[in-house]
Amino acid sequence: MKRVIFILLAGVILLGVESGNAFGQATASGTIQGTVTDPSQAVVTSAQVVARSKATDFTRTTSTNDVGFYEFQLLPVGTYTITITKAGFATFSRTIEILIGQTAIINAEVRPGAATEVIEVTSEALLVDSTKTDVSQNITPQEVEQLPMVGRDVANLAYLAPGVKATDSYDPTKNRYAILSVNGESGRNVNVTVNGIDNKDNTVGGPVMQLPLEAVQEFVISTQRFSAVNGRSEGAAINMITKAGTNNYHGSIFGYFRDTALNTDEKVPDGKGGTSAAHPDYTRQQFGGSVGGPFKKDKLFGFFALEREREHSGLAESGTSFPELTLAQQAGLAAQPAAIIPRPFFETRYNGRMDWTINNKNSAYISYNSQANDSLNDQSDGTGDLTNGNFTKNHLQLANFTLNTLFSNTTINQFTFG
Repeated sequence: MKRVIFILLAGVILLGVESGNAFGQATASGTIQGTVTDPSQAVVTSAQVVARSKATDFTRTTSTNDVGFYEFQLLPVGTYTITITKAGFATFSRTIEILIGQTAIINAEVRPGAATEVIEVTSEALLVDSTKTDVSQNITPQEVEQLPMVGRDVANLAYLAPGVKATDSYDPTKNRYAILSVNGESGRNVNVTVNGIDNKDNTVGGPVMQLPLEAVQEFVISTQRFSAVNGRSEGAAINMITKAGTNNYHGSIFGYFRDTALNTDEKVPDGKGGTSAAHPDYTRQQFGGSVGGPFKKDKLFGFFALEREREHSGLAESGTSFPELTLAQQAGLAAQPAAIIPRPFFETRYNGRMDWTINNKNSAYISYNSQANDSLNDQSDGTGDLTNGNFTKNHLQLANFTLNTLFSNTTINQFTFG
């Protein structure tokens, strides 16, 4: 085991040690920092500061410097308890939730007293990130979990950010998915990362693949003045992270079902200024779930999510197209008329992730995402026959490996490959 860790660390050093700030917003991390003072506002040096994850019991320890300052960079996002101890002072404790890319400032005033005396402050939501310079909005885990989305495409939540609206896709095979226009720009200039790995469609812009909604923990969308670390876009940057296992077993199951019998009739133009009733086939089933938990408590965690969609729909021929195609067939032409053009769609998405706390200085995780779909006649316009259709098949994959290494209280490195 030590040999494996040594090889990994050697590879990281050869690639170069980067500062925590460089990757702070590009990956699944946040920062906690602050200053410790006494009641007279004098700084308290050499106080021990411990950050402990509520979900996995992951712990980082540091000390205040000569000006009473402490900082934890590249922390996995989530809820932490910050505990500050110093001989002759009561223990200070505060619980805070940090989101992706955020810097939480936890200034503490410690009072004289016994170490067994605890001053506890609870504030699990950071109201303002006073250190950020970009114009951005965090989409929180609660919003991802609770807000309804018809297509279960998490990118739709980006519309909550000011200046973001829907726009048409340059790729006709992606009309089902969110294409974002930011500040009046086209949808081709949005850079998307998942766990720090590029997920941008270099042809038409926007995300190249969609993740299972159950696998997404949160994301942040930056629309102006974002860090160059996100790169390759003058429009906006979306940084998304996936869920991880915790010390508690948890899971979910869902199902959404729609049937043709419950749909109303459509009104189809008849080419004579009126309409006729049509009832094309439309059924859809969306179902799946997730499960996560510890393989070994405090050390090894796993998470898996699966989502399946099956849709059967039909497009009614418009105007006089069907009778004209029927006449063409009767005349011996190779037409294949159909009153309703079938448009089936099938998709499977899944995600797997494993997190490993190697020791108090090293942690790593690996994540894999897959999206596979196929459809028929999704570009038909209601004026052609069965020979005028198309079929689409996609299989998209996205994976990453991330290693965090703490060299000292002031030097930390994060290596991400994918």
